[in-house]
Amino acid sequence: MLSQASSNLEEIERDTYKGREVWNITLSLPRDVSQLTSFAQLAADPLQYKRFLIDAETGELLAVKLREVASQ
Repeated sequence: MLSQASSNLEEIERDTYKGREVWNITLSLPRDVSQLTSFAQLAADPLQYKRFLIDAETGELLAVKLREVASQ
């Protein structure tokens, strides 16, 4: 996933997750809209966003989540 030339770093912030201090890192990646119906392709954001929660002390990856973007 990280080898894709079109992935971008969107934001990094400090947060807590299950009582642990974490770095919350968001990357944007191109969405594969070809798997969506024609109507859904019209409304789909061309990017998907993934959040990586990394323990701030140990560097352990704790979770990977899809980040939903609020509609405009």
